[in-house]
Amino acid sequence: MAGSKLALVLALALAGAPPAIGEEAQLVAEGREVALKACARCHVVAEDQAQRPIMRPPAPNFVDIASRPDVTEASLRDFLAKPHGRTRGVRATPASLMSGDQTDAVIAYL
Repeated sequence: MAGSKLALVLALALAGAPPAIGEEAQLVAEGREVALKACARCHVVAEDQAQRPIMRPPAPNFVDIASRPDVTEASLRDFLAKPHGRTRGVRATPASLMSGDQTDAVIAYL
């Protein structure tokens, strides 16, 4: 996805704006919902999320993650396929937390 397109989609999704009609917008909306359920315990997924992260300090927020120049669909897919967390050990997020379709949706949201 081109940088400006990604920025626009991310800004609209984080602002809670209704998605534009289309498959991509639907996937982004699904990704937001999955991320709010699966990721918001540790990350700020959206400024309007009901649940605040329980980690202190919280894990990187989704805006910061999406803004990193080295973040690509491939790097996200690789990262989400493995446990992640402070130590990638006992307290790490399990890699099996999301199905393949859910992972696709979260990546589209990011």
